[in-house]
Amino acid sequence: MRDEARVAKAELRERMLEARRTLHPNERRQLDRRICSHVLRLLEERDCVDIAAFIAFRGEPDLQPALIALHEAGRRIWLPIVDGRHMRFGLWRPESRMRANRYGIPEPEPLRTCPAERLELVLTPLVAYSASGTRLGMGAGFYDRAFLFTRSAAAAGPWLVGVAYALQQVDSLPTAPWDVPLGAVVTDQGLQIFRE
Repeated sequence: MRDEARVAKAELRERMLEARRTLHPNERRQLDRRICSHVLRLLEERDCVDIAAFIAFRGEPDLQPALIALHEAGRRIWLPIVDGRHMRFGLWRPESRMRANRYGIPEPEPLRTCPAERLELVLTPLVAYSASGTRLGMGAGFYDRAFLFTRSAAAAGPWLVGVAYALQQVDSLPTAPWDVPLGAVVTDQGLQIFRE
């Protein structure tokens, strides 16, 4: 990636993280409730059992109420576990013991793991997204590496659905050949589909 694009991504990342940080706690709770409602509505329409999600970190939307409801409805929830430069997915239940990884992000102490290829739907965190489904993450590339296989066989892999506040949408994002696009995004304003 060219230096200008790398600098542009870093500047945008910092700007969007700051915008997310400045949300008032009351507004954040209200937006999180809306996002959880849209996530549950989306999954009412999809017959998915194996769903990857995330635990809120650094101002990300809090999906915990939706995850608990999905677990109670018989869905299996898998959370990311950082393993060197790679990511695997460990089974989560509301009573799961959690530990912080090297970034401080809570991870389950897994009794079982699920390969990325077996997941049906992945709720992905992001810093920014574009109207075409390009995702800007934290910059470590974990999701892009884990789901690289979907670039050549999108139909064979899980549906990648970003989760964000609507304020995180931007007009366009610089892309790299290894970037894995989103199929959709869920925000406080609803579901936006880019590709099935």
